[in-house]
Amino acid sequence: MRFNKTAILLGAFSLAFIRMFGQTATPKAAYVVDSILVVNDPEKGDDILEEDVSDLSIIKNKDSLKLLGYGQFDVVSYVFTKAYRARPDSIKIIPSTKSMQRKEGVWLFHGVPYTGRVINYYYSGRKQAEGWLLNGKVSGVDILYYQNGHKSLEREYKEGRSNGIEKEYYIDGSLSQEGRYVDGKEEGIWRSYYPNGQVKLYDVYKTGELVDSAIKYYSSGLVREKVFIKNGKVTSDPKLTRINQLMTKSAERNKEGDAGAAIGYAAKAIQIDSTYADAYFSSGTLELNEFRFDEAIDDLDKALTIEPFMEAALVNRAFARIRKYQFSNSRSLSKNKDVEVRASGDKAAIPASDKEKICVDLQKAVLLGQKSAMINEALANYCQLNSWRL
Repeated sequence: MRFNKTAILLGAFSLAFIRMFGQTATPKAAYVVDSILVVNDPEKGDDILEEDVSDLSIIKNKDSLKLLGYGQFDVVSYVFTKAYRARPDSIKIIPSTKSMQRKEGVWLFHGVPYTGRVINYYYSGRKQAEGWLLNGKVSGVDILYYQNGHKSLEREYKEGRSNGIEKEYYIDGSLSQEGRYVDGKEEGIWRSYYPNGQVKLYDVYKTGELVDSAIKYYSSGLVREKVFIKNGKVTSDPKLTRINQLMTKSAERNKEGDAGAAIGYAAKAIQIDSTYADAYFSSGTLELNEFRFDEAIDDLDKALTIEPFMEAALVNRAFARIRKYQFSNSRSLSKNKDVEVRASGDKAAIPASDKEKICVDLQKAVLLGQKSAMINEALANYCQLNSWRL
């Protein structure tokens, strides 16, 4: 048993182990959080912070461990969260699938297929999911939650298969997608949305396959692209044929190491359609990679003026500002016709006005579903925020 030390509150645990076993000991340890044995490392975002913990007990007596069913371990740390302590007993007795076994698609509780309500929790003690099992298979409406308590997904099931309405949500609780499943396959009209409620994508499915046409929109309501589907064949929007050719050439030249030519092709696409946000985004991203930070910010500004909810542009604009200050006094370590390597500081001193812009962009990107170690580190360093707890 091992626990990811970067994802769980281990400071108190580690100190206790040193006191009990000495600095050179390597005890076989287990962790039990809110009465559930932790079997695997927590997933990203499923962390437990000091502020979540109500109390901690460490058991090392071998007889006690045997009585508890953990005789194979040298030490067991029992962690109870504040959220768990606050739950009524009527809720505590509802099992979690984390305390079950799954065999051949069937959830077993104490060795038999389970029927009844289930609730899963994050290690912080917050609710993660709730639903029902019938003879060990998901049945009815299953609901997933973000750490902040908002729903992330609602989906209807029948005998373990998606069957009925599905709704996905942004982290602020606004609807991001809705559609219907029949026997595990998409059926009928599906729509995805921007946080402002405007349709982002409209498409139609038949037994899990796209049919008819798919329409992409900008958050302003203007059509971004329309593709046609017939007999499984997708035909691109004829209005974008020349632009797509130029963007393909841009990507090819960038792959060959000629960023200047790649930016040039993106500029030609902009000349054809000055409202094509993807071309500004591509140009700004190429400039960011070339350390041309002010130009990158300018092009990403234009992309986001056209489409304020372009999450990748928000992230890249934030990092263009961060890198601008990180590399403001950098020196070149090596350089050839293809690659330049520069030295920079780990954390930049950034003026308050630009720091505020960085934080706004990163938080908006997280709202739109962008989460990564890089984003979380930047939010922690420059905004004192944890993206998984927004």
